[in-house]
Amino acid sequence: MEPWEGQCRLGDVNIRRILSRALLPVAGLTLLVSAGGCAQSVRAGEAGLIYRARRSPALRPDVLAPGRYQIWGFKSVIVYDVTSQNKDEVVHVLTADNLALPVTVTVTYHVKKDKVYNLHTEIGHDYYGKVIGPAFITMVRSEFSHHQHNDLAKESPEIEKTVRDKLSKIAESHYIAIDQVAIRHIDYDDTVTASISTKIATRQRMEQKTYEMQIAERDAEIVRTAARGRADATRIQAEGEAAGIVAKGQAQATAQEAIAKTLTPAYLQYKAYDNHGASYFFMPTGKDGLPVIINAEQRRPAQPGNLPVASGTP
Repeated sequence: MEPWEGQCRLGDVNIRRILSRALLPVAGLTLLVSAGGCAQSVRAGEAGLIYRARRSPALRPDVLAPGRYQIWGFKSVIVYDVTSQNKDEVVHVLTADNLALPVTVTVTYHVKKDKVYNLHTEIGHDYYGKVIGPAFITMVRSEFSHHQHNDLAKESPEIEKTVRDKLSKIAESHYIAIDQVAIRHIDYDDTVTASISTKIATRQRMEQKTYEMQIAERDAEIVRTAARGRADATRIQAEGEAAGIVAKGQAQATAQEAIAKTLTPAYLQYKAYDNHGASYFFMPTGKDGLPVIINAEQRRPAQPGNLPVASGTP
């Protein structure tokens, strides 16, 4: 054996001894840490599950509330965010009138805290990419296909509600709650938008003209009504005056009739004799009521029985 070979072997043994002595504290420290454990926190808005690598089943079903937990041995804590989360999606949709346009929609969701164990064992942390996201995009496309391009703005609330209701049914079976679905932006087609703007402007001008015509018609009606009012007033006044004249004439006729009925010869004689300051002339009358005419030239001498008429006061 060559001397240097033995020395080499002896050197190898020394090296092994040195390495073993150096690694011994490190291995001991590792075992000490494994035996002693460490602390892990579950923050507010989170829920945790304890995972035990050397147990069966490895995952405990009880959900950890927010706090700090001491983890011993080969254990760890699986953490889930149970607060509301938002996810934006740009979906290319086709409307009912065959117009393609991109739409930005947002879904807000959260994991049900008491169902974290079921969610982790059945789906895992990528529950949005596996369940919520694909269903959300599909439902948005489907719902937009039932609406006309020009009606999207006013029918957006209806679209949001429909997508939310349908998505909630799917999410519910996977222990997820859908809080809200919102249409954040619709990238309308420029050509269609310009056409709509022109149409709206034209309609507004037509409505303005119609409004002006209605005002003119109302003004004309006001003038006609005023004229009819004046004419009616004149007619009513004339009718009133005519009625007054007729009534006055009727009253006069009635008065004259009443007076005529009372002016009898006997009444007139009575009124004549009743006035003591009057002078009377008596003239003989015949049977027909006419006065007796005497021819003066043929007068006969007065007889005792035929005395001339005298005048004077009674």
